[in-house]
Amino acid sequence: MSKLVVSIFSNWANLVLAVVMAFFVSPILVNQLGDEAYGIWVIIVSITGYFTVLDFGVNTAIVRYISKYQALNDRKGAVDVYSSSFALFSIIASVVVLATAIFAVFFKDLFEIESFSWKYLYIVFFIVGTDLAVNLVFSVLMGTMRGLQRFFEINLISMTVSLIKNLMLVYMLYQGHSLLTLAILQASASFARILLQYVYIKKKYSFLSFKASSVNKKTLKSLYDYSIYSFLISISIKVIFLTDSIVIGSLVNVSQVTYYAIPAMIVEYLEKFIWAIVAVLIPIISSQEAVGGADKNQQLYFLGTKYTFLLITPIIFVLYTVGDDFIGMWMGAGYAAPSGEVLGILLVGHAFFLAQLVAHGILKGISKHKMLAYILCIEAVCNLGLSMLLAPSYGINGVALGTVIPLMVVNIFLLPIYTCKKLDLGYFNYLIKTIVQPVCLLVLPLIAFNELEFSVNSYIQLAMFSVAVAGVYGLFFLFFLIEKQHSDQVLRLLRVKR
Repeated sequence: MSKLVVSIFSNWANLVLAVVMAFFVSPILVNQLGDEAYGIWVIIVSITGYFTVLDFGVNTAIVRYISKYQALNDRKGAVDVYSSSFALFSIIASVVVLATAIFAVFFKDLFEIESFSWKYLYIVFFIVGTDLAVNLVFSVLMGTMRGLQRFFEINLISMTVSLIKNLMLVYMLYQGHSLLTLAILQASASFARILLQYVYIKKKYSFLSFKASSVNKKTLKSLYDYSIYSFLISISIKVIFLTDSIVIGSLVNVSQVTYYAIPAMIVEYLEKFIWAIVAVLIPIISSQEAVGGADKNQQLYFLGTKYTFLLITPIIFVLYTVGDDFIGMWMGAGYAAPSGEVLGILLVGHAFFLAQLVAHGILKGISKHKMLAYILCIEAVCNLGLSMLLAPSYGINGVALGTVIPLMVVNIFLLPIYTCKKLDLGYFNYLIKTIVQPVCLLVLPLIAFNELEFSVNSYIQLAMFSVAVAGVYGLFFLFFLIEKQHSDQVLRLLRVKR
C-alpha cells in the first residue's frame, strides 16, 4: 500500500510540475512564436504523434508481461520480453524515420505555409519525427520500469529533465529562437531521459539486458497477441484527440488551432491526472489476475469509477464556471471567450471519459481489451466524421462537439456495459451508483450557480473559489457518498470521530 501511495503521488508530482511548467511556459511560447508559428508547431506534433501508433501496442504488452513475470519470479520470461521488444522496435523505428523523411517533403505545401521556408520546415519536421523514432526504440525502458512498478524513479527522472528543458526553452525563446530550437531541445531532453532510465535498469536489474538469443518467435507471438488490440486502441485515441488540430488547420484556419489547443491542453492534463492513478493500478491488476484475484478487480472497477468521478467533480465545476476567466488571465483576454466556449463543451464529454479510464486499465490488465479496441475504433470514425461535418459551419466549437458526442455515448453506455459483463457486475446498479449520483451532484449545482453570473478577476480569487468548492464537495462526499470503511479511515487520519 505504501508503495502504491508513493507511486500515485509521484505521478501527481510529475503532473503538477508539468502543469506549472505549462502555466508559465505556454503563454511565453504562444506570445514569442505568434499564433501561426505556434499553430504550425501544434500541427507538427499532432502529425508526428501518429507515428507513435507504430509501437503496435507493444508497450502495453511489456507492462503486462513484465509485471506478470515479476509476480511469478520468472526472470527468463522477463528477459525474453525485454530483448524481443528491443529487436521489434528497432525495425519499426527505421520505418518511422523513412516515413518522416517522406512526409516532411510535402508538409509546407499541404498546409499552405508561407512564413517559413521549405528547408526550415523540413528540418524541424524531420528532427521531431526522428526523436519519436528513437523514443519508440527506448520506450522498452519505460515499459519495463512501469511493469516493475518503479514509478517513483520514472517520475524523478522525468521531472528533472523537464525542468531543465523548460528553463532552457524560455531562455531560447527570449533570445529570438523559433521552431527549430523547440525541436532540438525536445530531442535533447529525450536523449537525457533515455540515458538515465538505462543506467537505472542496468544498476538495479542487471539481469535485464538485451540478448540476441532471447529474441524468439514464441515471445514475439505473445507480444503480438496482446498488443494488436492495444495498437487499435492507440490508433483510435490518436484519431479522437489528435485529429482536431489537423481538421481545424485544414477546414477552418491554422491560426484557430491555438484557440482550440489551449482548452484541449487543459482537459489533457485532467486526463493525465486520472491516468496517473490508473497507470499505477495496471501492473497490480495484472498481478492479481495472474494469481487469481477476480473479486478484487471487480471491486476496483466499481469503486474506481465512483471515486474518480467524485475526484474530478470539483475540478470540472471550477473549470466550467470560471474556465474562461482563467484562460483570459493565463493566455490573454483575446483567448477567454473562444477558448472558454470550447473548454465548456469538452468538459461535458471528458467527465464521463475520465471516469471510465479505470475500465481501460482493468481490461488491459486482464487481457480483455479486444472489445475496447473495437469500441474505440467506432468512436474514432464517428469523431472524425462529425468534426469534419461540423467544422465548416460551426468552426472550433463544431470540432469540439464532434469529439464530445461520441465520447459520451461510448463512456455512458458501450464501455461500461461491456466491462460490467466481463466482471459479472450489474450494469444498471453500477450506472446509478457510480455515474448517475455523481453527475447529479455536478449538474444541479452548476445550473443553480450559473444563474449568479459569477466571475474571478485574479489568481487569488480563483484559488479561494477553488478551495471553497473543493471543501464543500469534499465534506459532502466524505459523509454521504464515500464507502463507510473508507470515510472512517479518512476520519481516523484526521483524528475526528464520527
